[in-house]
Amino acid sequence: MRSRRHTSMIILAVASVFLFFAVSCGIPTYIVPKVSFSSVSSGNNTDSFTVAYNCSDSLGDSGRVGLLLLYHIEETTPPSRSAITSEFKKQFVPTEYNGANVDVTEGSPVLTASSINVYAFEKNGLVITDPDYTILLPNTDDFSRDVKLDYLDGKILLSIGGIQVETLTLDPSTEVGNYIGVYAAVSVKSNNYTNHYWSDLKFVGYIRVVSEE
Repeated sequence: MRSRRHTSMIILAVASVFLFFAVSCGIPTYIVPKVSFSSVSSGNNTDSFTVAYNCSDSLGDSGRVGLLLLYHIEETTPPSRSAITSEFKKQFVPTEYNGANVDVTEGSPVLTASSINVYAFEKNGLVITDPDYTILLPNTDDFSRDVKLDYLDGKILLSIGGIQVETLTLDPSTEVGNYIGVYAAVSVKSNNYTNHYWSDLKFVGYIRVVSEE
């Protein structure tokens, strides 16, 4: 009888300790939405694609869904480069479903892979930051958005669903080449969850820069 009572006291003590840490530290809760990129269409002075977001969990008022657009300059038609997507995952998604902020410094590439420097577009002449990144996407319900980049006079007009929302420029340390290869990833953050979710970085086409003269 005494042995059973002693065992019960130990179980109660362990449960109390667990409850204390659960309340004081918080039990990790992860959000893992489904993000996909499709309908990529590249052309002269333009590039477009569709980004879709699906998740059964609500982000709440604090939720932020940011679209990050990165680019690199090439002289020939750029293919999808696994070295770039792998390096992004290595640097910014150190553990499964839990990533880090992408901190952008003007004049410095966000990452370098296979001797290719990959930069972030600037927004209205300013360096992009977490959690908005290049553009904020809806933070409620599932969605699908058509994204289009139009190159004009050294600037890139960013449209969502046919409506221009931002003017992007290249990082001052880069010069326009024949092609601008574009990569995209989606960042998801909310006070309701303990993780910073990043989708995989995806190649979403290229802009072939053609003189209007």
